[in-house]
Amino acid sequence: MRKGGGKTIRLNPVEDDHQVHDHPARAGLEALMDQKLFAQRIKSERSSAYWFAASLWGVSGLVLGGILGAYMMYVAMDSSLPLASEAVTRGMAVEQARQSVNNREPLLSDPATQPAEPQR
Repeated sequence: MRKGGGKTIRLNPVEDDHQVHDHPARAGLEALMDQKLFAQRIKSERSSAYWFAASLWGVSGLVLGGILGAYMMYVAMDSSLPLASEAVTRGMAVEQARQSVNNREPLLSDPATQPAEPQR
């Protein structure tokens, strides 16, 4: 609440003929700012292009490496398959020969199982 004897503030109206005066170097400053923004935009576009090129080369190198690696694994497997097949065949032949020898009757009898001969 306000009491009756307060201080009155009087405001003067602002002049209607207020003019804005431009600085003489404003056009040069705007041109300089435009150049800076343009240079910044070029740097941004250039870095985007570099990132795109790097990711493109990276992905294509990854795909090419996968294809080349799969092909080399196929060639290595294809060349080693006859050797592995031969090793398996030899192992089976050795095992069959061992089983054949173990299943035969011995040519010489074992002295522990043979009855003792009478001595003369």
